Amino acid sequence: MFPYVPHPVLDLGFYRLEAFTVLVVVAVVVQFQITIRRAPRVGIERATAASLVGWAIGLGLVCAHVFDVLVYTPEKLAENPLVLLEVWGSLSSFGGMLGGILGLYLVMRAKQVSGEQMLRFFDVLIYALPFTLAVGRLGCALQHDHPGVESSHWLAVQFPEGPRFDLGLLEFLYVSVVAGAFALLGRRPRPDGFFIGLFFALYGPVRFVLDALRVSDARYAGWTPAQYLSIAAALVGLGVLGLAFSRRRSGAAARSAP
Repeated sequence: MFPYVPHPVLDLGFYRLEAFTVLVVVAVVVQFQITIRRAPRVGIERATAASLVGWAIGLGLVCAHVFDVLVYTPEKLAENPLVLLEVWGSLSSFGGMLGGILGLYLVMRAKQVSGEQMLRFFDVLIYALPFTLAVGRLGCALQHDHPGVESSHWLAVQFPEGPRFDLGLLEFLYVSVVAGAFALLGRRPRPDGFFIGLFFALYGPVRFVLDALRVSDARYAGWTPAQYLSIAAALVGLGVLGLAFSRRRSGAAARSAP
């Protein structure tokens, strides 16, 4: 069983610097750096990639907070509508993904980016996501802000009030494995859309199970908002993965035709 580690906090006198805050910043840097370094491999200049990933990160962070307030803590919104502006507050990973992807899609449409280039850039963006999530979820694990059900399983954490699952820790362990697999798969060219499909196909089912272990999140008809999105993510992932391989086979057949 994992030991309970109190959330590391550095008291600077004028500010209490929490490990979670530091790791959120590191996660943003990881997403940015991996994306701009891989973008030239698919024909996207670093400067263009830097601008686009900047939009994705900014929109993602804003939507991560707005989504969290709207679907998880609507009572806070009723008490104080200005809580929506406190983007440094609570965050939802799915909200960030949705906001970053949809917002960036609209930005690229406005910039008249071609559909093919959109797909390639999103593939690079999602390739970086498990690395980013691993860093962010490490922050959640240290903050212990996603307590799960009580358990004596060896993957549980010995909380002061008794052993239970720490869902931030479990997701950190899982996405770290996914990040390692992506690092290996990314060494060779893959069909456009491959990493988009693979990530969501792998992430959706596991996130669904993890959310079933939550003890305090808002639920609608018995499921958390993330569970509904997990099902959608898995289906989209499988669909995109199938299309990616179908396009590659079609391209290979066309090249081999006399």
